[in-house]
Amino acid sequence: MLKRFAVWACIAALSVMPAIAATEPTADNAELARPSFNAEPVFRDLNLLGNWARDCAAPASPQNPHVATTAPGDGRVVEVHDVGPEYASNLYHFIAARRLDKDSIEAQALFRPGLEGEEPQTLVMRIGKDARGTDTRRTIYNRGDDGVRVRNGVALRSGLKTPVLRRCG
Repeated sequence: MLKRFAVWACIAALSVMPAIAATEPTADNAELARPSFNAEPVFRDLNLLGNWARDCAAPASPQNPHVATTAPGDGRVVEVHDVGPEYASNLYHFIAARRLDKDSIEAQALFRPGLEGEEPQTLVMRIGKDARGTDTRRTIYNRGDDGVRVRNGVALRSGLKTPVLRRCG
């Protein structure tokens, strides 16, 4: 009887917990085990395919990643983050995405898919335009296996804001 009461008490407590803000997705990374391959329509709808960088004219570096975003046609979105010739590129497969509002999406990704160190991640990206009218995107939230890495556009380890990437070309 005591066990039943404890279970019901936990359920009751969870039912009155406050909602989490849109920059903190509620889904955990375990959902990536059930890919729905629906990232491509969201990325296309928001014009997120193409090449992106903080400064498109400057060479790729850790401070100026060049991001190539493509859709191979199976519903996934593939991103290659070139951070310069001295570093290995970062590879992401976005396997699910949804619009949170007119300016942001939540996406489920695999970092280093199929490789040692593969890791599921949840990201929230804000989409906009800069003063010149160029498309922009910025990571506002990122959670991996080791917990939240970016919250409200700030990398928690460094305390630095995530870069605003602009469409190149």
